[in-house]
Amino acid sequence: MTRTAKLSFYFILFIIFGLIGMWMPLLGDDLHWGTYFGSNYFPQGIFTYYDGRYLGDLLVIAITKVKVLAFLAYGIFPTTIVYLIQKIREQISPAKNIGLVSSALATALILLTPASIFKQILGWHAGFANYLPSTIFPLFLLYLVLKNYDNKNVHYYRTSMFLIFLAAISAQFFAEHITLLNCFNIILVWIFLRKHFGEQFKKVLNLILIGNFIGAILMFINGAYLKILFGSDSYRSVSGGETKDTMLHYPRISYTPKHLIIVGIILMLFTILAILYSLKLKNTKHKLANFALLLSTYVVIAPFIVVSPFGSRCMFASYIFLVTIFTINLDIFFNNYEKILLPLFSLIALVLGVRMDYLAHDYGQTFDMQIEYSQYQNTISRDSQYFLKYRDDKYIWMTGPIETDNNFSELYVKNKDRNMVPINYYDWTDVKRKLKNKKFKSRDEYMKAFDKGILKKVKLIQAKN
Repeated sequence: MTRTAKLSFYFILFIIFGLIGMWMPLLGDDLHWGTYFGSNYFPQGIFTYYDGRYLGDLLVIAITKVKVLAFLAYGIFPTTIVYLIQKIREQISPAKNIGLVSSALATALILLTPASIFKQILGWHAGFANYLPSTIFPLFLLYLVLKNYDNKNVHYYRTSMFLIFLAAISAQFFAEHITLLNCFNIILVWIFLRKHFGEQFKKVLNLILIGNFIGAILMFINGAYLKILFGSDSYRSVSGGETKDTMLHYPRISYTPKHLIIVGIILMLFTILAILYSLKLKNTKHKLANFALLLSTYVVIAPFIVVSPFGSRCMFASYIFLVTIFTINLDIFFNNYEKILLPLFSLIALVLGVRMDYLAHDYGQTFDMQIEYSQYQNTISRDSQYFLKYRDDKYIWMTGPIETDNNFSELYVKNKDRNMVPINYYDWTDVKRKLKNKKFKSRDEYMKAFDKGILKKVKLIQAKN
């Protein structure tokens, strides 16, 4: 019964996250990854000088081209993160009953990721492919360390050891700051904790160490990083100063001073409380997990003091590590109330998941209608090109209004000399609603009627103005 309940829980999570990926529109770089750039990226050798995110780039090409793969990737990777958070909690202290409180709470907090981060991770395929899967290996390493800490009897088969070695290499091909974090973490574990492991896990540890460094070397020998080092890359740099794109300056141009002060105070208080609380813990694994996660939170983001560009997506790993600290400590602290907390957190996660699926579906429908309407307008002669605005851009990564999006225009707008006119979301959806129950001989006839409705809306708006 317990196993069935757990499988059902994670299956629901998989569906919730998967639908987000399947329905989210392609924005910004996604449009190029999903078309000619992605098609030529590996065959023409662009990957040899673009960056060392070989697996991340392969993933973004796959999920921007095939919706089923987007569904699978969005379903698998976030669910894996949630699962590892639960496993870390159980290595510290076994749950009394079914043991899914950490999973449910972690799911809710991932769905409640601050919008500025969410839109560049779950709301942008290119951001998702590089920054979300990369977060898995640091959590996996922590789980292995806790599982084997002062446990000399754990046995690993050769197949398992080979897969862990392969994972250690593969984990380095997603995001540079995570690549560095993985190397940092394994060195600390190898130096300071090695004596607490049995001979079998020491071999595994050595394989992880070798794998992480092989992966890091293979990443950073990419031609892109030489250009960055010598300052000849037009997009990325190592400045050592307060440029507009580093972590030192980015928050000040992206958030209000009041927002920064509030977040800074909350983060500082959380860090201090976590340290003081952890120092009093008698459970060594618990203490080790808290300090490891807290250290990773700050180490992973440290390179962006000098490396640019820095964006909200770069904070995702730190956010996940803080979420992990919060969930496992709250779960353990209220261990006796699992029967109350599990249904409560599960319900919250489900409601948030359904809400986000609804928003993703709406964004996706707007994107599909936008393409179809633009292609229809390419077949007629007039002075204006009309663009359908999204409901909002709170959870999707839009670098500018749709009518000024060069990526979209390059692919779907034939006449670039037209007046680019945005149509309010509620205006064009009202036109669509009025056509809902009418029958049309063809899709082209439907688009003619839709276009006629848009022109009426435009005239009404102009008359009011």
